[in-house]
Amino acid sequence: MTHPSLIERITRSLAYMLRHRPDEFDLELDRHGYGELNEVVEALNERIGEPIEGEDVVEAIGAGNRARYEIVEGRIRALYGHSIDVDPGEPTKPPERLYIGVSERDGERAARSGLAGGRRNFLHLALTEEDAIETGQRAGRHYVTITVHALDAWEQDVNFYDRRSLFLSEPIPTDCLEVGDVRDDGREPSERGGRRPRSDRGRGRDRGRERGRDREQSRRDDRDRGERRPASRREEEREERAPLREAPQPARQPVRQKEPAAPPVVGGFGQGIFQSTSPEPEPSPEPTPAPTPAPPVEPVAAAEPDPEPESPESGSSAGSFGAGL
Repeated sequence: MTHPSLIERITRSLAYMLRHRPDEFDLELDRHGYGELNEVVEALNERIGEPIEGEDVVEAIGAGNRARYEIVEGRIRALYGHSIDVDPGEPTKPPERLYIGVSERDGERAARSGLAGGRRNFLHLALTEEDAIETGQRAGRHYVTITVHALDAWEQDVNFYDRRSLFLSEPIPTDCLEVGDVRDDGREPSERGGRRPRSDRGRGRDRGRERGRDREQSRRDDRDRGERRPASRREEEREERAPLREAPQPARQPVRQKEPAAPPVVGGFGQGIFQSTSPEPEPSPEPTPAPTPAPPVEPVAAAEPDPEPESPESGSSAGSFGAGL
């Protein structure tokens, strides 16, 4: 048997999923509000944070004192209470009278302007005045019960829809309403059922809520990490591109280091001059300054009137006058 606290969490979660926000759980409801039972069970597991089976859902919806949900051929829907658009089906002729309990302020408004559904798509009308009193007590400490002359409204083309434990209806004009006296035996909002302080709630419910919150936080963390991944990749790409932007700087430094490529200057004064005028260093000491003046010496020797009488000593001697010039 399912624990009462778990049953309460299941029914409350079903109300939120099937009446108000199926989109938050990726539930696809048809135009009458039906959704696949197995998908709803999966969504309950995610929301509550405890293992839920289809049998638990069947037990939960059968534990209440009135029919709020129905399962047909593996599909489930809420019978009433919708804030989303649903097709209510074919209208049904109502009984002569129906009832509703509202706060004192809403009763005054109904006497002036008639009844409307408010946040819900339709009015929810009780079959008995006792049920309306119970609803009024939850509405506030001061409340009223309103008798709806349903057949008169039906004859004025107001549609009604049978939901077993109550009737849904379209807005009802003032001439079909009978507002009762103000009652003061209601409860303040903090005293309403299901709104107890956290310290008064079952431990099992708190544990389930915490597990559900932990799971939700884990999913949020996963989503956050997924959102941060592109940023980290971009940071890595920037780090990879940073050395590429610095790469040209080391390429220029070898060009500046080519300046010491003139160490042949050490070879002497004449060698240094030759290196400055020629792009290619020639370490050979043969191109010395001494041979360069030799060509002008030969014309001077040819101008002498008597070149033939050279002695063998003069041709072989390195210290001769002609050689010195």
